[in-house]
Amino acid sequence: MSASPSPRDRLFDEPRQLVDFAFDETVAAVFPDMIRRSVPGYETVVALTGLLAARHLDNAGRCYDLGCSLGASTLAVLRAMGTNPCEVIAVDSSAAMLDDARRLPGFDDRVDWVEADVREVEIDDAQVVVLNYVLQFLPVKDRLPLLARIRAGLRPGGVLIVSEKLAAGGYFDGLHREFKRANGYSELEISQKRAALENVMRIDTEEVHLARFRDAGFGATRVWFRCLNWASFVAWPNGDPR
Repeated sequence: MSASPSPRDRLFDEPRQLVDFAFDETVAAVFPDMIRRSVPGYETVVALTGLLAARHLDNAGRCYDLGCSLGASTLAVLRAMGTNPCEVIAVDSSAAMLDDARRLPGFDDRVDWVEADVREVEIDDAQVVVLNYVLQFLPVKDRLPLLARIRAGLRPGGVLIVSEKLAAGGYFDGLHREFKRANGYSELEISQKRAALENVMRIDTEEVHLARFRDAGFGATRVWFRCLNWASFVAWPNGDPR
């Protein structure tokens, strides 16, 4: 997303007094490296999010990127759309993330950056809504109401794209830990980050996600990507368009 590599994530490489994880200035500074080394398949998910979105966006159509962080999915949408007009409303509650995102290359005036809680943003006349790695950080009680509001704000031919870490059992948890070790994280870094996330990241099983999409009023949902204990879903308001 930038002309030079982002700083390496070393936030947890020394013993420290742990507090709950927050998307503050320190995390924003190393976020591209952190998420690349922590989330299996992240680059693939982001690139294909752009292609999925472009398939549903008409000229001048509207896309919401909820919990946009540094705007990776937003940038993927712009690239997939080429020079075609569209509107991407990129929303995040972290001022630090948005400040850094605005300074990155590749964005243009098709993007409207909004600092807000995704639970409070009005979804209106949307053809695409992207919700990548966001639900897991919301209180469980707020997840269904958010999805229901998104469903109500999507056009009939629209699509919701959701990516999440899954509660998938010890086997995949172990492989994910090996993935992080292979990407250079030490046991101390892995354990300290896990402790920092414990109170702020609550993950669901695939079955819980699928049931919630149905309860929110989506006519069909498919898993379109899965890598270890991470998955991406696509949900349509009025059934599978096939």
